[in-house]
Amino acid sequence: MAKIKTAYEKALERISEMNLGDVDVSSMEYGPKGGAAAAQFLWDKDLDLLAELEKYGEEVRGYVRQGMEDALLRNIQLPKDESAQDTNRRAMDGLLAVKKDKTVLKQIFTELEYLFNYYMQALEHTYTNLKESFSNRITHAQQALERQLGAKIRVDVERHPGFLEEWLRVQGQLDAQYEPVLAEQKEKIRRLN
Repeated sequence: MAKIKTAYEKALERISEMNLGDVDVSSMEYGPKGGAAAAQFLWDKDLDLLAELEKYGEEVRGYVRQGMEDALLRNIQLPKDESAQDTNRRAMDGLLAVKKDKTVLKQIFTELEYLFNYYMQALEHTYTNLKESFSNRITHAQQALERQLGAKIRVDVERHPGFLEEWLRVQGQLDAQYEPVLAEQKEKIRRLN
């Protein structure tokens, strides 16, 4: 009579059949620990990221550092608001703590600051222009409705569904112009020691 195998036993068989010789187990174990430390660093202003890195032995420290760098780079985004700007600054501080080539890194950060400033100006300018344009378009409809109803109507352009939909579309187009430049800068950071 054949033995009935449990799901656990079947899973173990499949794992043993896989060629895991090429898998770097240390990377899989310590990379996420570095990522978790970096995530904590982003919101805990008192956390010393370099001290967290130095808690690990030399043989796994590279994996932890890589996990930290990956998490910090993921958190550098186009700044749509003040909160995103703060997160960007904090992520850059973390990268400065764990990267070795600080001179080149600071230069890249200067370029990123220029990118972010241009983006914020373009975002503000685009928003103002869209709001003005949409307001002009809706004024005619508003006046016609006021004549029909015989009462004044107040329309908040910034909360109008048509405006919000148009703003998301335009913002997406703007992001599509800046995202490749941001990705290029992040890649430069990744390649640094």
